[in-house]
Amino acid sequence: MRWFATSLCLAAVLAAWVPAADASPRSADLVGSFAMFCIPGPPDFAAIDAKAAAAKLSVREETGTPRQPGQFAHSKSWLVPLASGPHRLVAQETRGATGETASCGIGADDVDGEALRQELVRMLKLDAPLRQTPTPDGAQRVTVWKYGDDTTLLLADGTPIRIPGMYLTLLRQTNTSH
Repeated sequence: MRWFATSLCLAAVLAAWVPAADASPRSADLVGSFAMFCIPGPPDFAAIDAKAAAAKLSVREETGTPRQPGQFAHSKSWLVPLASGPHRLVAQETRGATGETASCGIGADDVDGEALRQELVRMLKLDAPLRQTPTPDGAQRVTVWKYGDDTTLLLADGTPIRIPGMYLTLLRQTNTSH
């Protein structure tokens, strides 16, 4: 009987140390990469660009309008190599008549959206989302968390129709109109 009690204690200890079966190495890698590039502070295009340059990431695409008084738009993406596979890193900034936005996001086509959502909640210690809704066509689920002043965390994934892929972004919006 004593071995049974010892076995139960050992099982409880192992359960605390072993990650949940739903956690995948791909999800953990992606959330870790997102945290490294996007979480240390509010989204800042120049800071993300500097991190990507320091990491010697390959630029995939860069688009934008010239900075003009009052308005501009700029987007840049990189390919991030990970042990579990590559993903896209995207930084964007805009300024218009109603305000400014800055965002940092990652995207991958080969990850289970629900597994990533669970890993995101666990690693970033997120509370319940503000909302979780399907897109009008029903193909994606969009989950939204308030992440700070003027900052929102959004996850779009293909869970409703059971297709892999997701886009995760940290978005900061400030209203400059008076």
